[in-house]
Amino acid sequence: MTMKQTQTKMFDFSDVGLDFCAGSKNLFPDRFKKMLALGYNTQTVSSVAVTGNQVVLTYGVNHGYVADRVLKLNAPNLNGEYVIDSVTTNTVTLTIDNPPADVAGGFTTFIASLGWQLVYEQAHIHIYKFKHIDNTDMYARLCFQNATTTGNRNCIAVGIGRTVDLSLGFITDENCLPDLSTCSTVADATSNIRWDFTASTASTFNSYSYTQGYSIFGQGKVIGSLYHIILLFRVASGSGLSAFCGLAPFYSVYQNINYPALLCTNNGASTTSASFQIGAGKIYIGKQSCVSAYAGATSLVYPTTTNSNSYLPSDIDDFNTTTSEPYRIYDEKSQQFLGCFIGGIYRVNYDSSNRPDINSLAESPIKTVDVDFNNIVYIQGISNTGSSSIPRHYVAVTVEEIRIGH
Repeated sequence: MTMKQTQTKMFDFSDVGLDFCAGSKNLFPDRFKKMLALGYNTQTVSSVAVTGNQVVLTYGVNHGYVADRVLKLNAPNLNGEYVIDSVTTNTVTLTIDNPPADVAGGFTTFIASLGWQLVYEQAHIHIYKFKHIDNTDMYARLCFQNATTTGNRNCIAVGIGRTVDLSLGFITDENCLPDLSTCSTVADATSNIRWDFTASTASTFNSYSYTQGYSIFGQGKVIGSLYHIILLFRVASGSGLSAFCGLAPFYSVYQNINYPALLCTNNGASTTSASFQIGAGKIYIGKQSCVSAYAGATSLVYPTTTNSNSYLPSDIDDFNTTTSEPYRIYDEKSQQFLGCFIGGIYRVNYDSSNRPDINSLAESPIKTVDVDFNNIVYIQGISNTGSSSIPRHYVAVTVEEIRIGH
């Protein structure tokens, strides 16, 4: 086997050390801190066996790790991040090029974070430093729901900028929406631009584990890197209520839109119920509202047009291969083309029948691989209604390197 890239990582809400669901409002600040900056599930290795480029770590306990996560090793002569190839209850197998022949046990390992830096934390407000796709510094201000606030959806007000005031905990970049720069609570973000994780305002789910929330919220996946993050989940049980949000890599020569794209929703005040993502979905780059398509005079954030077939014709590819394409981004008002997302998330080209069932918990999202590089891909569908024949829009989120040659 060959070593796999570790720039882009994936997490599951069910992972040991996370164990939460989309409704777990009280757990969100801690879980995001682990995924973005700290890592989680620290265990101690008892012994190491090296055979060629195959390294097997043995633990004295059930380690709780799963395949395809990125494991941080802290051995004196083997310190780095590596993709887990396979596991048993107490062993982990990794592929490492040119490993040392002799590695002593007694060191710790944990699931590696995205590598963001937590630079401000005050109660339910976090500021993280991450990287723009051009490798310049960028800041994400996450205002979580206050744990004492009742009657609000589980959502996060997210502001993005290049400059911050860390004494106040504010984004100071003029190209960030003002309310997202400084809001002290989610309710203070009156633009209503948010990452929405639940449709309901009920507090029942506030501290739910993954298992407790599965029948309502289904799966939860996170795919991200130092440059981006995409989250896949459901906001409620029922038809068509799967969703996604995050930061997609984008670049422009226009400095006021040379920012990651904020994939978000506007479901009104956080004291009201959320709706389907196609109707509520928004894309912001800087302060510009953007769309990914338009039909005549109508701008469309996430279009629901279908293709005539879900697969390439057999004279091109005799396997059932579905293609995806980069998101083309337009200014919402002028409908002028601004650029494309630089990897990480793509639109999938399905017809109206041969496509994942977005009403199935097992297929929201569904895991597959790309035919070119055998990278893991998660496909998530969203809708604008709960009927059985719902119009849909599908995204492919890839576990692949985003910034090449970094």
